[in-house]
Order: sequence, then structure tokens, then C-alpha cells
Amino acid sequence: MKLFEFNENEVLTPELIVDDLKKIEGIIDNPDLAALALPENRGAVSYTADGKPVNKSELRDQFIVFQLSDKQDGPAILESSEVTSSIEGSEAEPDVLVNLEMQSFHIGKDVDVDKNTRATMRINIGKDENSTDKYFDTAFWSIAAGLDLYNEAKQKPADPKDLKADFKQAFGNRPIEIPGGLAKMTFEVVKHREPRWWQRIFKFLQSDTGKTLTSTIGFPAITHNAINLLDELLNRLDKSDPEVLFKSRPLRLALSEKAKLDYTGGSARIKIGSLSPGFCVLARGKDFRTFVDADAFYYPTYGKLVPSGVTNADLVSGNYDDPFKNVTYAIFRIGMKQHKLDPTFNYG
Repeated sequence: MKLFEFNENEVLTPELIVDDLKKIEGIIDNPDLAALALPENRGAVSYTADGKPVNKSELRDQFIVFQLSDKQDGPAILESSEVTSSIEGSEAEPDVLVNLEMQSFHIGKDVDVDKNTRATMRINIGKDENSTDKYFDTAFWSIAAGLDLYNEAKQKPADPKDLKADFKQAFGNRPIEIPGGLAKMTFEVVKHREPRWWQRIFKFLQSDTGKTLTSTIGFPAITHNAINLLDELLNRLDKSDPEVLFKSRPLRLALSEKAKLDYTGGSARIKIGSLSPGFCVLARGKDFRTFVDADAFYYPTYGKLVPSGVTNADLVSGNYDDPFKNVTYAIFRIGMKQHKLDPTFNYG
């Protein structure tokens, strides 16, 4: 079993017209896929490179990136193809610099966690092969993070706010570079027991208040071959009773409006996913409706999504019905800036 491998050509792309759903036999009557329905009677279908729909049993557990709205009114959360990026992009600055910070990681209460429970997170992000950039080779920025899901100091599963990481530091404070602004991204999280070699890879710092619960290592601008070597190492978790919490096929994302226009050619029928600086939710497709129905707000102090209408008194006392209690999700803060990368730079 390969835990950290996907066919890079099987790219998930959204299609937002509900009539297309009806063309796929049985999809409308399938309650698992109904969870992917978007607001205002729209739906989402994902296709592989050969044009065939993703297997229905796989789709519900695929990682999807959702953008938290910055508006009080309207939907609390947006599917990526509904996002208009605030990064315009231009011929003078066609590239995008990205910083990723994991603000919190919430483990659903239906996931069994004891003192020996760990998780490994993998994120790969780089230039999509359809980018208009012709100067830079396709390279990926690869992040591996070890998550200690049990807080031994508190003798209980880790709080969401304690599982955090600034991935910029893993890259030596160097931003992720996306030539042309069109990115391909994968994300996966595997829960497992702790093999002895795992602690040697991920260094958990000690302090007077206990150890950190997240440790990260980053590999900037590496090739597919280097990613495969890292994946082979982490696939050794097979002997540690692994359980995939969620994982994604490669996601194609436009990080600027220029990159979106370059890819779609201005066609209103092409609904490519996009991201904008701000806060994103990384979660399984089947949980999207839960976020929408609950009109979620994010509370960074507690690292949690909270449904609208919950008073501060009920929040701090836990005296409310939490629709997200069995939802596993990560909250990311994304910084982006348009830029001009210099392909002619060299030392000398």
C-alpha cells in the first residue's frame, strides 16, 4: 500500500453545473456525493485527465481547499472556483510568491487518539505543467510535518491550536515560488503509531511548558524524483497501523487573476479553482455542506470553527452543539504576492 503517492496527471477540476451531475449515473441519488453540493443548487464533480469522473467512493474523502469568506454576509466558506483572487498578476509580474502557515489542526472526536497516536502530513506545491511560464522547470516545494496528536502534559488529545506550524521557517524563511501563478498542489494526512525512526526525522523541541506538538521539514524547489524518495521513506509507515485521515489527488489552482485568465482564455464555462490571501480550510469533500449549513466562524484563540449564533459564554464553556466535532480539518493562513522571478540569475 502506498500512502503518499498519486498519479500527477489525475488532476481534480471543479465543474459547477448541476446538469452535469445528472449525466453521471446514480450521482444525484448518492448521499455521499450530495455532501458536495454547493450553495444555490450547484454541485461539484471532479474529473481525471482522461475525462472520466473520479470514483464516487473516493470523491467524498478527497481533500478539498475551501476559502473562508472575508465578509460577514453571504456564504461563510467558498469552494475554490467561486474565489476571485485579490492578486491581479501582470505581464511585468506574472509569478506569485506564497507563504503557508498552519494555524490549527482539528481532529474529529470520532478519530481514536491515545498517547501513542501520531500523524504525518505531506504537502507538495509547485508550478502546474499548463502554466504559461516557459523559463523555469517544473519543481515542487515539499513539506513533511509530524503531528503529535496526544498532549502528554495535559493527558488528553492535542488541542487544535497546539497543532500549528509556519512552513516558511521549514524553507529557511524562503517563500514558495510559483512561476506563472498556476499551481498544482497535493495534501495528505496519515494517522499512525510512532515508529522509532519517526522521532529522528521530526525534531520536537522541549521547553519548560512541555514539548511542541508539531515538527516540520521542508524541501524547496525539488524535482519529482526527490519527492518520490521522500515518499518512499514515509511509506514505511505501513508497519505502524496507518489510517488515512484524508488525502488529495493533485489540485490545479490559479493564484492570480492573470493565471486564471491565461488558463481559461476568458471562457465562463471553465471553472478553475483559485485562492486569495487570507484563511483557508483544508477538509474532505463530504464535510463541505457542514461548513456551509453551520455558517462557520473561525476563532484563532481556540483554533476552532464555531457555528454562527453561539455566544461567547457558550463557546468558552463548551455549552453548544458542535457540528464540527467529528470533522477533521486544518486551518491555513495564506500570504501571496505577485512577483517577477529572474530566470537569468546566477552566481558569479
